[in-house]
Amino acid sequence: MMDQNPNPSNALIDRSRIRGASRMIAQGTETKDVTPAQIEQVAGDVLMFCDANKITRKELAAAVGWSQGPVSEFLKGTYGGDQAKMAIDLEDWLVSEEQRRANKQDTQFVWTNVARQIQAVAMYCLDLGKVGMVYGPQTSGLGKTTSLQAIYQDLKPRRSALVTFDKCDANPTGVVGKISAALRLSDKGSNAVKMGRIVDYLSGRSHLLLLDQIHNLRGSTDDKAFYYLMDIYEATHSAQLWVGTSDLVAYLTRQQHKTTDEPLAQIRGRLFPCVDLMEAFEQDGGGERLFTVEQIRQMFAKFQLKLTPQAARWMCQLAHQPDSGALRICVQIMEYATHLARARNLQIIDVPLLKEALRCGCTNNRALQMIAKVEHPELMAKTA
Repeated sequence: MMDQNPNPSNALIDRSRIRGASRMIAQGTETKDVTPAQIEQVAGDVLMFCDANKITRKELAAAVGWSQGPVSEFLKGTYGGDQAKMAIDLEDWLVSEEQRRANKQDTQFVWTNVARQIQAVAMYCLDLGKVGMVYGPQTSGLGKTTSLQAIYQDLKPRRSALVTFDKCDANPTGVVGKISAALRLSDKGSNAVKMGRIVDYLSGRSHLLLLDQIHNLRGSTDDKAFYYLMDIYEATHSAQLWVGTSDLVAYLTRQQHKTTDEPLAQIRGRLFPCVDLMEAFEQDGGGERLFTVEQIRQMFAKFQLKLTPQAARWMCQLAHQPDSGALRICVQIMEYATHLARARNLQIIDVPLLKEALRCGCTNNRALQMIAKVEHPELMAKTA
């Protein structure tokens, strides 16, 4: 790997936001001022984008107005011509193509209120280079992961990387390995070598690490997994969004008090904003809801059979029960209700059919409790 540009500010002269791209070479830069580090980075970015979007070298050459041979040589690092001019032309194309693709709407994903809240925190972290966190109840299903996937699709690989942690990743090797894979970096060498590659890649870039299931890193020896994440941030000031469940916030606070660990306290203090998705919305009264009835309708519009208005309202109420599994259980119920309806030659899905699907998917007691919470929330509140 080529040594990092000793002056990181020169690697990103123009830090003005271009949605969907972070320029390595400022617009208007003359070819004589383009550095080898910038040329190498542009080649890597173009390769990553083309691989991700299955763009052939022939298609790339035609798009930028160069012959296929020189373009292929440039991407391999063997081009003997004007590399600076090639880098400028390729990055101009890359910025334009990223913006064009970002404007395409995902016809199936619905930007719910929860998704918009997560997006707002993500863009705050990216704009200001912060480490933020959003979290929901310990029972998942609010749509956090789906929202992250939509944000990643919007920002594209040059501006973001989506990392999902499993319990087996609760160690330094797991953390640097998953991040290296998300950034499409080599996984060869020690953790220190991998960290060096990650730092080299993120330094001087406007980039957001979307870290899903972050609560799975609890329990790592001496909490090193969290320290590695913070070391990456300190070395690069590249934004991070931690997404997990409420028990991680409690864990960080508990561990801090248990061990009187000052670095751990700094980690907890750096998480800003730290948004509880359940408290961010007014569940009762006239405040904004987690999901609206219209959003629920849109969410299930791809199904061949439609919900009746009463069924859509019923599903919306169910989605607001965090201990029910929220959106996830709604999707499962809708899928099974659709199969039941087709078997009976029904044209619509109503509330009784949804209840039947719910009872088929859960134990009888749990199904009755969930139905009661939806239909008689005031009675359930009194007995809680």
